[in-house]
Amino acid sequence: MARALTLADLLAQRRVLPPGELIPLFSSVLEDLEKAHSQGHLHGDIKPKKIVQVEERVWRLIDYGVSKVGTARYISPEKAQKQPIDARADLYSLGVVLYEAATGRPPFDAELGAELIQAHISQPPPPPSTVKPDLPADLEKIILRALEKDPARRFQSAREFRDALNALTPRETERPAPPSPSAPETAVPVKTRLTPQRPAASQPERTAPPRTMAPPRPAPAAAQTQPVHPAHKEKGRIPVLIISLLLVIAAGAALFFILSSGGKISVPEVIGQTQADARENIESAGLRFALGPDKDGPLPIGLVAEQNPKPGSRVRKGTVVQIRLSTGMIEIPSVTGLNRAEAEKLLRATGLDSIIIASEYSDEVEIGRVIGVEPKSGAKVRAKTPVRLRIAAGRATCPQCGARREPGAQFCTRCGYRFPE
Repeated sequence: MARALTLADLLAQRRVLPPGELIPLFSSVLEDLEKAHSQGHLHGDIKPKKIVQVEERVWRLIDYGVSKVGTARYISPEKAQKQPIDARADLYSLGVVLYEAATGRPPFDAELGAELIQAHISQPPPPPSTVKPDLPADLEKIILRALEKDPARRFQSAREFRDALNALTPRETERPAPPSPSAPETAVPVKTRLTPQRPAASQPERTAPPRTMAPPRPAPAAAQTQPVHPAHKEKGRIPVLIISLLLVIAAGAALFFILSSGGKISVPEVIGQTQADARENIESAGLRFALGPDKDGPLPIGLVAEQNPKPGSRVRKGTVVQIRLSTGMIEIPSVTGLNRAEAEKLLRATGLDSIIIASEYSDEVEIGRVIGVEPKSGAKVRAKTPVRLRIAAGRATCPQCGARREPGAQFCTRCGYRFPE
């Protein structure tokens, strides 16, 4: 299976995310960041490829504390100037990512890293609405606040940033309805001018022949005694025209489907088969066989890992079906910074089931989160290769006296400090 989806992958596919999708995604990231900050852990290098989807609607930051330098495109002004930093530097970097996801491009862009760094230090970001005019004004305010040069003017915590985003959720898609073109014609004042005249109110008594049927109901009588405005007639015609047009389109689509589906056959499924068996099944179905480049995946080496067109597709006789054979190799995903459950789920989703848990002390990583993985992320291994997941079990040194923690010790052997569990 493919590696985990990152925000960088999503932006490469979509370029811009709508507010209704953007807000819950960044809210999920900020929830993760809030927990890390509460433990005293800074990320230091927030960017789209460090934001990973671990399950539907759940996104997490990976690689906490791995980079001490950061990335020029997303670096905070204080970090760019090598000043002391705190959690608000992470919020600035996430604000840059939010700007990019909302508009399709980052606030600052340059070929040289030095130019980008200088822009973060001294240049105000262009208002997001100058890039994407339909961006909601309240969302723009949140983005610009996150990108304040002075940390004191930014959001002061991930919780505050997240609350501001979540407050937009009920109304971020609201837009004023455009005025109806015919509204002036049917407004109340027009009827008010017509009503006093009642040109036909008494006419039926003088000119109409006597009626033997029951008296007319009030509503139809009112309709007969008032002139019909031309705009009302047009309104009556429009639905009829629309319905007629839809019926013509539907009939044409049905005819096209009937004509175009003639002579088509279904592509057989050959995933998991050997090359020889796949070829025989494809050609027996009246299709042509082609072999493409190998593909990494958990299936045993030499079996079909992918086919195009997909199984069940309706194609014409003689269409080429290309297959790709499995290499039997899997790329280890990046799981640093995830909690144990999320990391195990991600590894198993890629086809790696042999997971070994190893507990280690760390002053950088929150208890219960992944310090690292062996073999390292990005390495390609066989599906049955054991993967060692290193989980933080607590601090490695005493925060009071600096003494190194002894294996399994609950108290510092020098000063008696009790390590949190």
